[in-house]
Amino acid sequence: MPDDQYSIEARSLRVAGVASHDYWVLRGPDGKDMAELHGLATDRETNRAIPIGTDEKKHSLRIWHYVHDKEFAAEHGVKPTRETYIQEGQQHHTVLSGSKEDVLGRWNAAVAAKEPLNALDLNYPKYGFKVFSDTVNSNSAYRTLGEVMGVPVKDFGGVIEPGLDNRMTTPEEIEKLRNKDYPVLSSREPVAREPEQGQLAQTDAASPATGAGALLAGARDGEAALGTAMRELQASAQGQEFAARAQAQAQAQAQTVADAGREPDAAQQAAARS
Repeated sequence: MPDDQYSIEARSLRVAGVASHDYWVLRGPDGKDMAELHGLATDRETNRAIPIGTDEKKHSLRIWHYVHDKEFAAEHGVKPTRETYIQEGQQHHTVLSGSKEDVLGRWNAAVAAKEPLNALDLNYPKYGFKVFSDTVNSNSAYRTLGEVMGVPVKDFGGVIEPGLDNRMTTPEEIEKLRNKDYPVLSSREPVAREPEQGQLAQTDAASPATGAGALLAGARDGEAALGTAMRELQASAQGQEFAARAQAQAQAQAQTVADAGREPDAAQQAAARS
């Protein structure tokens, strides 16, 4: 990638070994990750992101913007965070590489969509999916944000992606959220399932005990397979650590907003001096 180009990257975080949490990463000219966009289960009372939703009355689907770059964080009025889902070995795919204006114009449209999408206060499905109705979850947020940015929404191989075929809102509303200065690059690509980044895509045949077929069978039997795995994730040290960091970030961002509200603007300062 040329030194002056930015990029938007789709990434896949494996959950319980077989499912995928899809999300977006913004990278700067040096290739360093600047920010991430996620759809996460969020506690309605504490506004705390949690590893997985378990109660639709208590948990909603919210957009989270984790900003790592200090200057970019300042532009958005938030404090930088070390919170990240990026891990070695994840499947990833660059969907756009271009000028700062083009890439940030699209990314910032998705960031601006955070408020109206969160205002929908959508219920987060128990353990991340529904068996007998449409699933709207973190992968639905990933698709929605991708369409707001006008970039291809990448499918990843070797994992199942519940919710990816659905959106948080209607295509008409998504169109209203887009930055019209930047055309849609392409519609969502078909399921390609190709290996990428030197990795071999896993298949159901290669891992029949833990592949997509086994997971879907468990779902048809009453959510037992994925539900058990998600409960284990939530109870794990990794899940608890994530929840604690997410709560700390939410508190820090709330304090930043509160501090900004207490600071007098230039007009007020001038009036006070006079």
